[in-house]
Amino acid sequence: MLRVRSGRTAMAGLVCITASMAAGAIAGNPGQIPKEPVKWSIRAGLPEKPLKPGQPFTVHLTAKIDEGWHLYSTEPIEGGPIPTRIVMPPEQPFEQAGAIESSEPKTAMDPSFNLMTEYYEEEAAFAIPLKVAANAAAGKSEVKVNVSFQTCNDQICLPPKTVKLAVAVNLTL
Repeated sequence: MLRVRSGRTAMAGLVCITASMAAGAIAGNPGQIPKEPVKWSIRAGLPEKPLKPGQPFTVHLTAKIDEGWHLYSTEPIEGGPIPTRIVMPPEQPFEQAGAIESSEPKTAMDPSFNLMTEYYEEEAAFAIPLKVAANAAAGKSEVKVNVSFQTCNDQICLPPKTVKLAVAVNLTL
């Protein structure tokens, strides 16, 4: 089940703290830190025929999270971790057509921040409702999505990261 989440900006001060923590941990135990504890995938829920201007569709993002790691939700918490942020870069022939929905995160006390936080373990799913822009040109196009996120385990938080995802979409007039 997905729920509607809002995206807000994160606090920059935490970036330096978590980067320092991760750098120290990585220097001390380089073999124990996975390079990519979160693996992202993207797919588009499309009809069989090419999309027309104004037509709605949904793009689905999935985060597969390594055992022992977690990904924070899209909700910022003052003094807390960097939330996951999903953004469509400008200048695409697509428009966001509603709020991004997400799977239900867990809520628990996070000893790293001494706060209640929302996070995902194992897997997180996000759905972005879109529509084809009125001025879209016919042909093949890509929906581009940038995801910024922070991942932690019970000992460290890795520096925030941004991944760029894209999925092909066929457009017609």
